[in-house]
Amino acid sequence: MSEKSGQIKFFGCESAELFTRQVTASFHGVLTRNMVTDLSDPMVGFASASIDGRPWTGTMWTRDAGVFLRELAQWGYFEHACLLADNLITLVQQNDAGYYAFPERFDRGMPGSGTELDGTGAIVIGMVLLYERLPEAHLTRNRIRSFLFSPASPLAYFENRLEHEPLLSGSGEFGGGVGTHGEFYNVVQNNLVRLACLAVARVAPDPERYRRLAEKLSENMHRYLRDDNGAWIWCIDASTLQADPRVVNSIANKGFGGLNAVLSMSCDVQGFEPATWRWNDLEVCQKTFDTLLAFLVRRAMFDKYGAWTQFDDFGFGYFTGPSYGHGYALQNMLLTDRMEMAGRALDWLAQATHTPPRGNVLNRDNEDYFYERYYLPELSDYTEEQVKAKHPFFPLHVDGHLDEGCGALNLVCVAEPLKIARMVVGIDDSSPAAVRIIPRLPATWTGYDATHWPILTPDGVKYADIHCRRTTHGMQVDVRGEDGKAVPNVSVKES
Repeated sequence: MSEKSGQIKFFGCESAELFTRQVTASFHGVLTRNMVTDLSDPMVGFASASIDGRPWTGTMWTRDAGVFLRELAQWGYFEHACLLADNLITLVQQNDAGYYAFPERFDRGMPGSGTELDGTGAIVIGMVLLYERLPEAHLTRNRIRSFLFSPASPLAYFENRLEHEPLLSGSGEFGGGVGTHGEFYNVVQNNLVRLACLAVARVAPDPERYRRLAEKLSENMHRYLRDDNGAWIWCIDASTLQADPRVVNSIANKGFGGLNAVLSMSCDVQGFEPATWRWNDLEVCQKTFDTLLAFLVRRAMFDKYGAWTQFDDFGFGYFTGPSYGHGYALQNMLLTDRMEMAGRALDWLAQATHTPPRGNVLNRDNEDYFYERYYLPELSDYTEEQVKAKHPFFPLHVDGHLDEGCGALNLVCVAEPLKIARMVVGIDDSSPAAVRIIPRLPATWTGYDATHWPILTPDGVKYADIHCRRTTHGMQVDVRGEDGKAVPNVSVKES
C-alpha cells in the first residue's frame, strides 16, 4: 500500500540532518511493520504497539492509536488513517451503560470496551482531524460522523457522566498511573476529553453543546486539580476529591513527565500559538513544567546532556523516552518559545537516537529508528541487584543488561517525534480560514523544506511546498501551492 504524504527536511547541522532521517525512517517503519495494511486481512488498519515479539506486540493501545491517527491525518496519509479509524470503530464495544468507550488496549482481533479516557479522548481528536480533511462523500467520513453523533457515542457518554460528576474518572497509565488500579480524576485524561469536546464542536451541528462540556471541565480542572503552588495535580480520588499521597508519590507517578501533556496535547486542537487560546490555564502548565524542572536530578541531567528525565524515582531518575518524558517536555519548550532549551533537547534526541547512551542495548535493524527507553549513562553505574531492589514491580534488567522494553518502533515513541517535527515547521491550520506558519527552528538549524504538505483550508485540503530559511533579517518563508496558485489565507508569524 503506497500513498504520497507530506515530507520534511531540516538543514544546518548534524542534528537537523539526523532528525530528518529518523523521522522519515521511523514513520516508514511503523507504516510497514506495525500497521496491518493488507486489505484482505480482517484486521486491516490495526496498529501494533511494538514489533518483533517484544512486549505488547500484537496489541493496539488506544492512546497510541489516537496520537498515531492524529499524525496520519496531519501528514496526509489519509488512506492509512481511514483504515485505522475504521478498525477502531469496529473494535470498540458499548460499556455496561450502553456507550462506546475504549479500553486500555485491544488484543489483535479482540473487540472490547473500557475506562481509559485518555485513549478515548485521543481517538476522538484524531477522528475529527481526519473527518475535516476527507471529501464530503467519503465513506469513512460518514462512518466517523455516525460514530461521533450516535446516541451511544463517547461524546454522549461524557455528557451523561458530567451531569452527575464535576470531572470524569478513568483508569490506566493516565488514570491512577502504572501499577495503580481503579478510576481517578486525572488531569491529563480530563484535559483530553476537554479537547475532544472542542474538536467535535468544530464539526457538530450544535457546537455550543460541546463547548459547554469543555468549559465545565476547564473550570473544574482549575478548581480541583491545581496544587497549592499553582501546578497541576496528577490525579485525585473520585470520592474525596483529594490527592492520595500513596498514588501521586508512587514510583511511577512522582515527577512523571506525563503532566506536561496538558499543554503539549492542547495544541492538537487549539493550534501552535498558546497566546491565542481562549484558555486560562497556560500559567498552570508553565508552573508545572518549572516545578518538574526544579527537581535536582532532572535539572542536572538537562544541564549535562539536554535530556529531560521522565520520573523522579523510577530508574533512579535516569530514564526517559521520546513520548511521555523528553517528548512532552520538548513540545512544551517549543510552545512557550524556550528555544535555547528546545534546541538542546532536540539535539540530544537526535544524537541519542543515532548513538544510544552507554548502558542501552537495542535490537534494531536501522539506526534511525526511535525507541522506547532512553537510559542515561548514570543508570548503568548501578548494579543489577540495586536496580531490581528499587523496581520490584517493573524490572529494568534482563539477561544481565538494561532491558530495551518495547524497543525500536514503539508506536507512541514514533508518533510524538513526528509531532515535534511538525511543531518545528509550525504549519498551524487549526483555524482553516486563517492558517499561520510559526517556524520554531533551533539556533543551529538553518531551515527546512516541507513538500507536498496538506493544508486544511475552507475549500478542503490544498497541497503546498513551504521553504523556510534563517537569514540575517529573521526567517524567510516561501509558500507555494503545488498547482502554482497561492494557498489562501496563509500568513507567517514574524520571528
